[in-house]
Amino acid sequence: MLGRRALLRAAAGAIGLVSGCAVAPVAPTSPLPSPTPTPTPTPSLPLRDFTLAGQGNAIVKELVSAAGTINAIKVEISEHAASLSVVSGMTATTWAYRNGQIGKVDSDTQYVGQSIFDPRDFNLADVGRMFIQAGQLSKSTSAQELQVVEYADRMVYITVTTNPESLTVFFRRDGTLVSPVDLSTAAGLSEALTDVTGTHREVLAVGVLPNNGGLWADRQGATGEIVRTIRMPKLPARTAVRTETTTLEPFDISLVDAAQLASTLTSIVAKGTASLGPGWSLTIDRRQAQAAPLVYWSVNGQQVVTTLAGVEITSR
Repeated sequence: MLGRRALLRAAAGAIGLVSGCAVAPVAPTSPLPSPTPTPTPTPSLPLRDFTLAGQGNAIVKELVSAAGTINAIKVEISEHAASLSVVSGMTATTWAYRNGQIGKVDSDTQYVGQSIFDPRDFNLADVGRMFIQAGQLSKSTSAQELQVVEYADRMVYITVTTNPESLTVFFRRDGTLVSPVDLSTAAGLSEALTDVTGTHREVLAVGVLPNNGGLWADRQGATGEIVRTIRMPKLPARTAVRTETTTLEPFDISLVDAAQLASTLTSIVAKGTASLGPGWSLTIDRRQAQAAPLVYWSVNGQQVVTTLAGVEITSR
């Protein structure tokens, strides 16, 4: 039998064995992350389509109201964006429609003396139609943008361009297309005559330059200068002023009939031995103070003078 001390030692050893088998302490755990709140989506504003009927004029009026002035130097309109650059003093600022709102924006447009105009004077009621016409002429509808801006010589036109750049297509302030014109036809002569004379009824001379150089008209300026307006076949009319004296007498442009000129040209060509070449030209004036204007033709080397009615008279 074991003594008392042996029993106590055995019991202590048993307790030690039991303690050695105790469960290891559990490491403290990190708290679970809080769930990330789901962001509330910002409601998107519906895009305005400025190619729809009436929207072009509408956004211009809104931009004018925001800018507080009609002194514009540029209007820009694309399918879903629009801007207006205006001048106050000598400083240009730009107001734009962006993301459903109109406000002042940074712009590289500067005032350098270009023509100032009232943007409400331009018919932008059907931007979509102008985009279609421009696309047909330029053979591109890529990123089309309409601008109202000075073209040349203080004359402001509506233009439509694309990106990448293609042919720039021009429109008049009433929204009508500046068509490419064939000056050997009645339609081409008629459109060009209207463009170069505008509201002026009296002219000093009218002519067609050789090699598709365009149709021009000279008139007397207010201070005696001669004002020449020229319409090239693929570009809008532009004006230049020169200071010189003239002996030409003015005449009423309504005496000139485009259809009759085209018919006379056809008759002159028919009398020759070759088809119409690009070197043909004409001049209409009242030189030597003659009672009525005459037409001086140069066609395929022939020098012919006719009345406005097409009657051939002695060559000069």
